[in-house]
Amino acid sequence: MLVMGSSHLMKKDYFLPEKTRVILGEEKFQSYQRGLIFPYLFLGTLMICMTIVEMKKILQSSTFIALYLILLVIPIIMFIANNKKNTGRYWFWVNGFKKE
Repeated sequence: MLVMGSSHLMKKDYFLPEKTRVILGEEKFQSYQRGLIFPYLFLGTLMICMTIVEMKKILQSSTFIALYLILLVIPIIMFIANNKKNTGRYWFWVNGFKKE
């Protein structure tokens, strides 16, 4: 996740298909890619931190799972908001998406 976030930060499109650039156009593509930076970096950092918490056994299992799920909602909402902002739809890869 951190690699994907860094890739988007450096404006590389290694992890995005060419179809995305074609559908969105260059200007919207750059905005879409900028919107992916923080969610991916947050998700990668969250995974690393939660792994450390799990290894040190700081929290009980139920608390750990609840906390993980609550924190996981943040990047998911950011991904959905980025899709809505740049494509006009909440789910970008739904069948029938046509270029406007």
